[in-house]
Amino acid sequence: MSQSAENRGLGRPIKIDTLTLLGFEYLWVDTFRGLRDGNPRVESGAPAASSMFIKSSGKGRQQIYTEGAGKKPRVVKEPKFDTTPDEKRLWRSRVHDVESQFEKDKFSSLRINVAAIPSERQLWEALKRAQTATQVRKICTRSKIWLKPRLEFPSGGFIEYWPWRRVLYRDAERFCEAKCDSRYPRRDRRKSGDYRRIEFLARVMAGLTMRLAPSTAVETLRKMKHAPQCSCWRCTMRIAPRSRRSLAHLLTHQEWFR
Repeated sequence: MSQSAENRGLGRPIKIDTLTLLGFEYLWVDTFRGLRDGNPRVESGAPAASSMFIKSSGKGRQQIYTEGAGKKPRVVKEPKFDTTPDEKRLWRSRVHDVESQFEKDKFSSLRINVAAIPSERQLWEALKRAQTATQVRKICTRSKIWLKPRLEFPSGGFIEYWPWRRVLYRDAERFCEAKCDSRYPRRDRRKSGDYRRIEFLARVMAGLTMRLAPSTAVETLRKMKHAPQCSCWRCTMRIAPRSRRSLAHLLTHQEWFR
């Protein structure tokens, strides 16, 4: 999905990849939200991994092989000397039980526990106060969690896991300029005020990540129309613009992980 945006200078209107812009808005909301509040410990269910069921026959005997997530493979063999009707019925009953248990395990879910991640609240407060690019860049370098662009391992290696976070360091001056915009809720003292600031700054950073003017990104995201079948992160969370509930309301009530 792309959308035209007004270009107040000369030339044609620019085309904006709104899906990508929305995606970066989500990433920056989560980054600033985590910087302020951290992540709670989360326990969730996940579908079980692949399973396998094999029933084979050989030399008159049946054999069943099952393998499921988190369990050792199981082999059940038909006894050599099942010859009477009762013994045959007992074997068929056992096969039925194995098949039933396999189907139950296959559609079960695994419980996943994700450890809590602490906030860096002092850096969030400093980021709100920062007036120069130098101050913003110092905040970025002080961050040990939420503004780091890479995941580092004890062995010394690393993965560039959050590359978009480098944009705050790169465009620190434009970030400071964006906070002078009259739409930035600088003096909002309500409980939800910080979360309105997070939404605005996430839109600014989404634009800078895509090398768009912050004002263009803010207006594009604010005025974006969402189709009834839209499955973007906002529509999935049932927040504005398709819902009356705001992002600030959702974050204020700690519903980001629900």
